[in-house]
Amino acid sequence: MKIFVVRHASAVERFLWDGDDSERPIDEKGVNQSSLIAQYFSTIQISSIFSSMAVRCQQTIWPTARQSGIQVELSDSLFEGSTRQTGDLIEKLLKTENTGSYPILCSHGDVISELIRSLTLSGMQTPKGKGFAKASIWELIFSDGRIEKGFYHESHLN
Repeated sequence: MKIFVVRHASAVERFLWDGDDSERPIDEKGVNQSSLIAQYFSTIQISSIFSSMAVRCQQTIWPTARQSGIQVELSDSLFEGSTRQTGDLIEKLLKTENTGSYPILCSHGDVISELIRSLTLSGMQTPKGKGFAKASIWELIFSDGRIEKGFYHESHLN
């Protein structure tokens, strides 16, 4: 089984944003990155899409959701600072998803870096190295509920 984890695209800088940080949108570069993410997933069977409640995560994954005809499910488990809950969501997906199509999770750098650290400690091999750039994608490969490999795909627009 595979689970894809996407870091949100480039967003308006925090110091330039006066509103609630969860409402901070993607910027022009982020719009382009979101299109590239949708292109990446265009040939992959998607079963479900989960996103942090942050607007920048939702905007990042919307083009993929529209393209695949799948509604985005918002999850507190993917919001900034929710590192423990993300692991719980993955465990749940491993128990319920096994249809030949794959879930996508869209989250934040802190959540993804902690998830990858935890999976590496659990034995995940990373043949292509590690990274957490905006608009990057982690392809996580599990077998019998255990992590085997993680492939890091960096955005071409970073």
